[in-house]
Amino acid sequence: MDNTPEDIALAVEIIRQLENLEYPEHSILQAMIYVFQDTLKKLPSDKEKKDWQQRIVMALCTQSEAH
Repeated sequence: MDNTPEDIALAVEIIRQLENLEYPEHSILQAMIYVFQDTLKKLPSDKEKKDWQQRIVMALCTQSEAH
């Protein structure tokens, strides 16, 4: 994973950790909501927060339409 972008490498690591913890999927999804909310609060500007909220929603909508 030497040439893997940082965000992809981080996602893979998070997924590995979550799989090792063996939590139910619904608990993981709820935890991800809390992580999104906490991380969004830490962004420096309201515009950046709104932009990321839209990106998250669009990514989730696109993902569910693909399945």
